[in-house]
Amino acid sequence: MPHKRLGVRRLYRGLLSTGLFFVVLIVWAAIGSPHVAGAAGGLWQGTAEGIRVDYGHSESGNVTSSSASNYQVELTFSFSADSSGQISGGGHGTYTDAHWHLSGVNGDKGSFNCQPPISAEPFDVVVGGHLSGDAGTLTLGIPGATETNEDFKCGADYTGYATSSQLMRESLDAVGANPLPISATHATSQTLTASTGSGNESDQHIWTFSVTPPAQGPNGGSGGGGSGGGGSGGGGNCSLSLTDLAAKPSPGRAGKPIEMSFRVSAPAHAALLVARAGGGATQSVATGSVGEGTNTLVWGGWLGSHAAAAGKYTMTVRATACGTTAKRSLKVTTK
Repeated sequence: MPHKRLGVRRLYRGLLSTGLFFVVLIVWAAIGSPHVAGAAGGLWQGTAEGIRVDYGHSESGNVTSSSASNYQVELTFSFSADSSGQISGGGHGTYTDAHWHLSGVNGDKGSFNCQPPISAEPFDVVVGGHLSGDAGTLTLGIPGATETNEDFKCGADYTGYATSSQLMRESLDAVGANPLPISATHATSQTLTASTGSGNESDQHIWTFSVTPPAQGPNGGSGGGGSGGGGSGGGGNCSLSLTDLAAKPSPGRAGKPIEMSFRVSAPAHAALLVARAGGGATQSVATGSVGEGTNTLVWGGWLGSHAAAAGKYTMTVRATACGTTAKRSLKVTTK
């Protein structure tokens, strides 16, 4: 019994569409910067993480099928602005997760359960936009982000058809990340979310973005406050604190994304670690460079190749900056 991924991943049985779904995760990046007068010649650094989690269920005649997908990408990019404020730059992106799980019953032929392998190669990031005064807009393109799978036999005469898609690129559009408003004076972190799908299909998209402006002044600091500002500093003033952890939603839903917000006192490299409470193996589920202030990393709700079951989990943020590492943890329950 054949299935095919179309647009959002859909399953097909014979000539009948059994509308299933497909998960992809996208991630995209953008934001922050110094004002236009200081932009020319300076290089901005940015990172982004994108997650897409899709679920679908279909019933047609005596066939029932369910689909669960989890895709995640990380972007690293840099850009500069000329004296007129025109932004140009680029970078690269990688898929850090790409899984599709199908299961169901194909009538009297029995049950099927499989994970068709997904191929998702690294891709380029194209950066554009414009700065004007203390504000601007950033655009990010990932035209080469593509997910493909070959025909795959799932058992019980049920097949996942070969498909090629650009679901991560579509996910970026879904959250309205293009263009992104940015400050021209402060490093900035931003999270955008969206839910799409209808009927028995549900797609959830979460993207986080962080951009650090070029170093300014003799000490390498770039000033600022609120959600941005500040380099790690070369003037000996750098100190790292990690505070204000908060999970959203809490309690969470099993297999669905959970956002972890936190605050750091200096630009840092951050990682989000997840383990089942009571002794489960710890897994790194998200990483990125973050600016001073409040930031967000996202757990897609999966551990390895399966959606994490309902239960209690320990979510840990680890931040490294100023020659030291800080860690803080929070207990989260999913239902």
